[in-house]
Amino acid sequence: MLMRFFDPASVYARRAQRCLDDARMAALEHENAAEHHMALAKMYRHRAARLEAELASADRSTHAMADTAGQPPRIAALKKPRDHRQTQPTFLAQGSSA
Repeated sequence: MLMRFFDPASVYARRAQRCLDDARMAALEHENAAEHHMALAKMYRHRAARLEAELASADRSTHAMADTAGQPPRIAALKKPRDHRQTQPTFLAQGSSA
């Protein structure tokens, strides 16, 4: 009975099996980490490309702004001016559903 637990061949076999399980688990963890790092690398490549495009368009717009430096800037009103002579009530009347 004790020979089953303390037999050098079975001890070695159990240790080898444990090492094999650890190696498989480590390989799986490293494969998962590699997938994660590949996704991060792809994300950062896209980010760098997007930022480079933004900087290139900003450079082009700065050159376009430099070309029109002699012209005065155009100012356009976005809203109609309100007539300040009309007074509006400061409070709503009771019972109104505005």
